[in-house]
Amino acid sequence: MKDADLERFPSLLFVTRQDSSEIVFCNNYTVEKIGRPLNAIVGSKLSSIVTHATEVFFESYMRPILVSTPFFEEALITLKTHDNRRIPCVANIAVNEGMLYWSIHFADKRDKLYQELIEARDNLERQAEQLSLLARVDPLTNLLNRRAANNDIQILVTRLQRQFCPVAILLIDVDHFKHINDTYGHDAGDDILVALASILKNATRCSDIVARWGGEEFLIVLYNSDFQSTSDYCQRLHESIHTLQHNDNQTLTVSIGVMQIREENQALLEQKDSLIKHADNALYRAKDAGRNQTCFAEFKQHQPSLT
Repeated sequence: MKDADLERFPSLLFVTRQDSSEIVFCNNYTVEKIGRPLNAIVGSKLSSIVTHATEVFFESYMRPILVSTPFFEEALITLKTHDNRRIPCVANIAVNEGMLYWSIHFADKRDKLYQELIEARDNLERQAEQLSLLARVDPLTNLLNRRAANNDIQILVTRLQRQFCPVAILLIDVDHFKHINDTYGHDAGDDILVALASILKNATRCSDIVARWGGEEFLIVLYNSDFQSTSDYCQRLHESIHTLQHNDNQTLTVSIGVMQIREENQALLEQKDSLIKHADNALYRAKDAGRNQTCFAEFKQHQPSLT
């Protein structure tokens, strides 16, 4: 290849003798970047334009490889300029008829691109996490939405089938919510749902599930909660919700339906939708009984309703 052709390459190019490392050619781009005249580079040794560490690396590692193979790719080297600045570079080397042909690119551009790719990947991962979160969260209350709750319940059911512990499923409905919306407007209704969601969130543990099930209805799954613990929890929930007042100082009340999963009825875990249905039936019984109370799904006659 003619020297004029080599000048066309947009990279640093130089040629050294394989046996002596004498530089026999370099293109004008190399002259410009190294900052030394052509006659000060050509005829000198490789050590005149690379750092001592690069020279040691070349002699101890790269040269032995180039004896047995015609290429050396992606070698990290450091050039030094006329004023002793260090320039990190990536070199590709080819052997031909006793000569080493060096094609060198500055690593800072590659490193910058690599960093940009890392930042782009991290940004995409953050966006994916945000989209995943948005897909799981009810935008008004910031609780789980129905789809996310169903998914988490299925995971919980699978875990309980391996190692059982008592669990309670609660469906909670705001009493007379339609009247509130019709009388005070939907904004007032939304404020009530947000305030109620805050109470429910603060009343649950990390192991529990709390979600907006739809409209003015909420769902809570209490993990490792037996009948008495669930009863006490519901009573405390009623008391906390009674502290909420809306327009005209009206006290807020809710009705709660509970499906208590105990050891003797754990076979029901195989039918997740049936569990919710039992809680829903208990909720309707609580409403039919006058609202502002908790009813349990009736699997044993001695289980009372709570008011």
